[in-house]
Amino acid sequence: MITHKHLRTVIEDIYLNGNEITEDLLLRLINEFRYSNLYIPAKRQDGKLNFIIYEDDDLMITPLFTDLDEFHKFFKGDDVEVLNNTFELYQNILKNSEIEGYILNPASEKYLFKKEFILSIENLPKTFFYSQNPYTPGELKAIYDAIDNSDLEEFAANRQNIGDYEGLFERLASSDILCLMESESSLEAYMKDGIIDMQKTGPLASMFTDNVGGVYATIFSSREKISKINTSKFRYAQIVNLATLVNFVLTEDMDGIILNPGSDDVLISRTKLLNYSLGFERFANDERLSTSMYYLFSV
Repeated sequence: MITHKHLRTVIEDIYLNGNEITEDLLLRLINEFRYSNLYIPAKRQDGKLNFIIYEDDDLMITPLFTDLDEFHKFFKGDDVEVLNNTFELYQNILKNSEIEGYILNPASEKYLFKKEFILSIENLPKTFFYSQNPYTPGELKAIYDAIDNSDLEEFAANRQNIGDYEGLFERLASSDILCLMESESSLEAYMKDGIIDMQKTGPLASMFTDNVGGVYATIFSSREKISKINTSKFRYAQIVNLATLVNFVLTEDMDGIILNPGSDDVLISRTKLLNYSLGFERFANDERLSTSMYYLFSV
């Protein structure tokens, strides 16, 4: 369950700083808000859902919750529903209602965000990646068979490049990136022409994550790098749209990404992903990969 631990950490840091918001804290707060999916309570009346509004210090406000546990701390036994939504909706509510702000986790943090602050946040992330002309399964297989990310691998293997995120992201944006997908059982029976189509079979495998010191998505530059992972499960590869993956990591409250775990172990923290996220959308978004998440290949 997503708990928005990173957003809550920023708010805790603001409290620890005497409620003084420095430039760094403000940037962290805005970045975490952009990728949040907070819960908004509402009551159903005459077949319609109406947001719950309170008056506080002459302000009309409504609660926001980071998770369902926080929701249940505040609403006990009330006939209240809760909706999980993106930041864009928080803004639209303020534009089209009398609500003048939000109070986050009123049973815990009780942090007030006024309308002016919420509406001032710009450059909202994509919530949907789509192409009218996606790669065909055969084209994806051809890309997979011809992958050569030698420039990226040389860069990642050179320890002198640690900390050069602009150089790393430039190479990532021009590479064909893979994810390792794991299955408890062999999927060879579903494979046709070297491709497993999960649009026909349903989800058969899950993405390999690194859970040491946090939850990290993992990406790979080649099937050889995938083979370095020690796992008892059956392995399959998937080509990923890097922009989609970065947005997924941020909205799912994950801690970052690791490139080639088990070999190069290049860690990209959540903070760095947030700082460069709009760049990924602009320069690492191959829209034709919008359906690549449905196809698996042998490693």
